[in-house]
Amino acid sequence: MQLSRLLKSFSLVAVLAAPSALAHASSISYNLVDVNSAAGPLSGTVSIDTLSGLVTSAAISLDDPSGGFPIFNTVASSAVDNGIDYSLISGPSTSPHNFGAQFALFFDTSNLGSGDLTICIAGGACGLSDSSYTQIYLTSRHDGPFYLTSGELDPAVPAATSEPSTLLLLGTGIVGGAALMARMAGGRNAQDLA
Repeated sequence: MQLSRLLKSFSLVAVLAAPSALAHASSISYNLVDVNSAAGPLSGTVSIDTLSGLVTSAAISLDDPSGGFPIFNTVASSAVDNGIDYSLISGPSTSPHNFGAQFALFFDTSNLGSGDLTICIAGGACGLSDSSYTQIYLTSRHDGPFYLTSGELDPAVPAATSEPSTLLLLGTGIVGGAALMARMAGGRNAQDLA
C-alpha cells in the first residue's frame, strides 16, 4: 500500500516537472547578419541541430536582380568536418533564364548553442579552403561562384540549455516531493483508521 502511494505521488510530481525538463532545445534558428557576396547581400535564417551540428532547414534569399532573386530553401547535403559545417542549400529563382541557384555555407560550429557562429569567408575566417559561396545555374552555363565577403549567424532565440547540476537538482526535488506526498497521504490514512 505504501509503495502504491509513493508511485502515485512520484507520477504526479513528474508530470508537473515535465515542462521544465523539455525546455532543452534540439534545434536553433540562426539569422544571417551582414552576409554579403560578390553577387549581392543574403538574408534569412537557417535551423541547426544542436546534437549533430547539421543544417536541417533554411529560408535564405539573395538580393541579385540579374540572377532572379534566388531563394535557398532545400538542404541538399550537410556534413561536419573538424568543427566546420558544410551545407549545400539549393532553390529556385524568378528569372526565366536560369534553373535556380545553390548556396554553399561553411561555418564554425564551436559556439553552437552558446552564441554567434562564424561564417567562413574567402581569405578570412575558417582558413582558405572552406569558403562560402553562391552559384546561379543558367540555361547554358553557371554564374559564379560568388564568394562571401562578410557575415555571421546570430541565434534568433537564445538556446535553453540544461546543465548536469540543474538536472540533478530537478531529479532530487522530484524524488523528495514524491516521498513527502506519500508520507502525508500515509499520515491521513493512519488518522482515518484511529
